[in-house]
This record gives sequence, structure tokens and C-alpha cells, in this order.
Amino acid sequence: MSQKIDIGITESDRQRIAEGLSRLLADSYTLYLKTHNYHWNVEGPLFNTLHQMFEDQYTELAVAI
Repeated sequence: MSQKIDIGITESDRQRIAEGLSRLLADSYTLYLKTHNYHWNVEGPLFNTLHQMFEDQYTELAVAI
């Protein structure tokens, strides 16, 4: 049995909030994937520093997502 709970937000507002959260999740996941890609493809004299920085960033993003 389903019971509707009134949380004080209209259906249209809930829909807009859900759409915004969906976009935020998609953007966050895209940033995670790009950061992970940079981690594996970094080159040059700053390799170690950048490699570790990107690893730290994509690990934090994975936890946040």
C-alpha cells in the first residue's frame, strides 16, 4: 500500500529539483571520468605530482558520488 507524504513541496517543484539533481549527478560523474582519464594519461616532468593529484581528486569524487 502506497501512502502519499506531504513534505510541503509541490509536484512540479519536486520534478524540477529531481531534474536538477540528475544533471548534477551526471556532471559529477563526467568530472570523475575525465579526472580518472587525466590520471592515466598525464605526461611530462610533473608526471608524479599530477598523477597523484588526479588520483586524490578522482578518489574524492568517487566517494562524493
